Amino acid sequence: MDINQTEIRKTISLMKRENSLFEIRIIYSTKEAYSGYFNDVEIMLKELNKFNNNRPKNFYITLNEINPCCFDREQKNTFIKNASNTGDKDMLGYEWIMIDLDPIRPRGISSTNEQVECAKKKGNDIYMFLKKQGFEKPLFGFSGNGVHLLYKVNFANTEENKSLVKSFLTYLDMFFSDSVVKVDVANHNQSRVCKLYGTMAMKGTNSEERPYRMSYILQDSNTEILINDKSFIQKIVNMIPVEEKPAKYNNFSPKDFDLDNWLNDHYIQYKTASHTDGTKYVLDECPFDSSHNGKDAVLFKGKNGAIGFHCFHDSCSGKTWQDMRMKYEPDAYDKKYEQPYRQPNYTNPNYKIEKVEEIKEINGKPVFLTTEQIRLMVAPEEEYMPSGITMIDKKLGGLKKTYVSVMSGLRAGGKSSIISQMILESAENNYRTALFSGELTPKNLMKWMYLQCAGKNNVKPTIFEGKYFVEEETIIRMSKWLDEKLYVYNNEYGNNFEQIMMQLKKCVVDHKVDLIILDNLMALNIPNNNNDKYAAQSKFVQDLEDFAKACNVHILFVAHPRKSQGFLRLDDVSGSNDIVNRVDNAFIIHRVNSDFKSSYKLKFERDADLDFPRATNVIEICKDRDNGTQDILVPLYFEIETKRLKNEISEYIRYGWEEKHSDFIPIENYTDLDMPFEL
Repeated sequence: MDINQTEIRKTISLMKRENSLFEIRIIYSTKEAYSGYFNDVEIMLKELNKFNNNRPKNFYITLNEINPCCFDREQKNTFIKNASNTGDKDMLGYEWIMIDLDPIRPRGISSTNEQVECAKKKGNDIYMFLKKQGFEKPLFGFSGNGVHLLYKVNFANTEENKSLVKSFLTYLDMFFSDSVVKVDVANHNQSRVCKLYGTMAMKGTNSEERPYRMSYILQDSNTEILINDKSFIQKIVNMIPVEEKPAKYNNFSPKDFDLDNWLNDHYIQYKTASHTDGTKYVLDECPFDSSHNGKDAVLFKGKNGAIGFHCFHDSCSGKTWQDMRMKYEPDAYDKKYEQPYRQPNYTNPNYKIEKVEEIKEINGKPVFLTTEQIRLMVAPEEEYMPSGITMIDKKLGGLKKTYVSVMSGLRAGGKSSIISQMILESAENNYRTALFSGELTPKNLMKWMYLQCAGKNNVKPTIFEGKYFVEEETIIRMSKWLDEKLYVYNNEYGNNFEQIMMQLKKCVVDHKVDLIILDNLMALNIPNNNNDKYAAQSKFVQDLEDFAKACNVHILFVAHPRKSQGFLRLDDVSGSNDIVNRVDNAFIIHRVNSDFKSSYKLKFERDADLDFPRATNVIEICKDRDNGTQDILVPLYFEIETKRLKNEISEYIRYGWEEKHSDFIPIENYTDLDMPFEL
């Protein structure tokens, strides 16, 4: 039989919305083809059954959403020979992006079994790569000769989106196509069709070596396929290297840079392969880690001269071609190579610092310092820990050791999420944190943190809407990774601030802690000998400052605001003004709700044109002692599955606990979940 009606019903239910219009094409040859428009699967199957014969043919379905007006064409609810097909202008937009992995072979013949296996392996590789970028799970299709990954999207029908999809497929072609299996870049236009799953693939002669095979979707009909935000596609496109600007280091002609000679000159072993946009160089081993070998590290040079590097291992994921070149040529991009002439040197080599006359000292220290005495002072090297909030790290450098920060925000504003993520970011960068949490039990604290640490690909839904959990096996791996990187104060020992400070100092010495978080000020029992709450809180900050400097740590504490609603300002932080005046950094977390939307443009007139249409939270940088940064609003995006507040919608962080289990995995080591296309 040429068709499987049950499988076709499943295909339509998974790929098309109820009552939406789709086109079916039946192709016998270039001179004989049939087209039909349908919005009812049962009517379509009745008409399709008329073609259920032994003549070789192939069945296809439009991927994307068709303008309903097309239903009034002559092939409405029937098949018409050589009728007008759906064109790009007939589409309302993109519903699917199809990654078609087809074995390379002469046109018009079926694949061998060996070629099908190669396509499956390639499909598993691409699935794993995109999964690690945070993509939602696609539909997995077997076309009969190769495999399809169908990622659900929701784009308008524009030339810009058409170019975006083409660039996305071009990137995958660059890094994954080889001499056996190719990513089909041609599948980028809006009216593209794919195999109608549940029909036989019949190309060429049905032989033992190249048999006809039934196409199908791997998942069952009740599988939920989620939409991938456009920013995920853009993130992959942004990985495509851009053409370097003409400069002296490339002889003012990037296209003429001889990559082959450069690789040979530095004794780097490789194999070349062509791709749609240029040449690919598969390195025998990664230049940054020799254990990454085989096909893990790749260079490519585009026709426009752009050169890119990619290693599929997490530890090398941020490395670029520029990093690779500087490894072998440390001064390759040095600015001196771009200067048209030598800059004069005005430094007098005979200049000597004159001895400063002795001045009055108290306790061995001068009362007034000269500029030269100040210049010659030995100051400790500044050290910043990344916060994980991109704009904070960019504007402030991160969380500076010896400094004290305060964070405030209304209830449910996201303070706990930010704190938890800062702890994970510190652990990822081998810094250790000591935490006092006065409101959460240790179990509840870690329950939240495990969701954030796990990531969207490693959580499971509960029976309750919007609630997720992490399996015990994953929790064990995360706990072992976090062990001795996070120390949580045991609240059974009370909340007396002086006692907690004493224990924190001991923790810093015993465990080399770098970051201290106190959540929150109200939960601490601060001694108040003179019944002056504000004086006690001022001394509290002074004690934190002394502690931070003496122990070379950063201290972050949470202070609740005095009011419970409205648009918060720094003056609303509870306690005396001395708190916000004395701290080095101050942050406020806002929920992007009606209060925020109606108030922030009035408070930030210079930023009145800013818009946060999709942001769920905003962190405001209110104070920065070093640089004077203030009134900076940083949009964040809440991810319901993990409780993460992301810098971008497409952000997907994979922490170190995953690394050993989710680097680029050899096919033979895939688990069943990692390998949707069974080998």
